[in-house]
Amino acid sequence: MKFIKKYLVLAVVAVLFAGAFVLNVMVNGESTEETNVINVTTENSEASVTEDAPPADYFETFRQDREEVRQLEMEYLDEVIAASRSDQETLADAQKQKMTLVENMEKEFAIESMIKAKGFEDAAVTFHSGTVNVVVKSEELEESSVAQILDIVQAQTGEPARNIKVIAGQ
Repeated sequence: MKFIKKYLVLAVVAVLFAGAFVLNVMVNGESTEETNVINVTTENSEASVTEDAPPADYFETFRQDREEVRQLEMEYLDEVIAASRSDQETLADAQKQKMTLVENMEKEFAIESMIKAKGFEDAAVTFHSGTVNVVVKSEELEESSVAQILDIVQAQTGEPARNIKVIAGQ
């Protein structure tokens, strides 16, 4: 029974992530424009920069969508924690997932704030272990700007540059 609850929790979280992705695509639409990818080398690591402008209200919409999805995830994990008092393994797993989610939220906020402090108008960041996506409000990104962003993201997340995608957008 413990294993069933554990896998049920994981399945629901996976469905929530898939729903967030579908919602993001529906709200922002799919881009049919070609993208320009620039490979930047920093300290033996590679990162890609894509210059493809998202919709004008992208940053506001992104933050609203992210907040809604995170709220649902937190509520679900709180329900699992409240209902799992007798099953210590499921309780521990749900608490670990909640702490990871909170840590990721803190890292995203810190990265966005630091990028803005470097002079960029806005930034939107998503972080999950193994991948970081950064959308920076800018017409285009110079290699020096990408290097600054990579330094910030790597310092906050510990992820190698190959796991970081930086996108210039409006």
